[in-house]
Amino acid sequence: LWENEYPQLIRVTTAQERYGLPRAGLDTDCAFEVGEVGCSIFFFTIQDFFTHPEGSRSALILPEVFWSGTMHGSETIGVTVVMESAALLLEAASCESKPRVITSESWSKEVLEAMRCRDQLRKKGIDDQRRRWLARLVSTRRIVVVPAPNSLGFYRNEMTEGAHDPEEDFPSINYDETYCMETIAARTVNEIFREHMFQ
Repeated sequence: LWENEYPQLIRVTTAQERYGLPRAGLDTDCAFEVGEVGCSIFFFTIQDFFTHPEGSRSALILPEVFWSGTMHGSETIGVTVVMESAALLLEAASCESKPRVITSESWSKEVLEAMRCRDQLRKKGIDDQRRRWLARLVSTRRIVVVPAPNSLGFYRNEMTEGAHDPEEDFPSINYDETYCMETIAARTVNEIFREHMFQ
């Protein structure tokens, strides 16, 4: 839905599409993913793709930030926090960009839309200064968001991904070389970090 509403501000994918990782879980897990076995790990990038198109010089030097919702699937508040924060960033950046159509027949429609979205943000407690600040966050950096790296644990409302704790599945935490990168959650975060230079 966000890709349709904010096509110049967000790109959505999965760890399976981007990195070729397997899904976590059984055919009874994440049944909403029709025709698939297990759970995909969705993640998205918020960036001003109009100003900084993919592969452009400016896109290559954007500061990068990582948001993770929950490594323990039963700690669900993190998923809500990153999704609501992302929604606010997208809404503010989109609203700040209006009016953007300069043709005479659409100009008045864009002005009305700009007034409407600014009023909606004010009702949420986001005044004009904060709206501009939120929009600036989007226009001056790349934010990679993984709402539920442990999608299987989140779906099952369990701390672990199957038998493993994904938080302890990194070599910096767990020095047992026989138990490292066992979870799809840890492997996803690892691949994302290998692809980016987070601040």
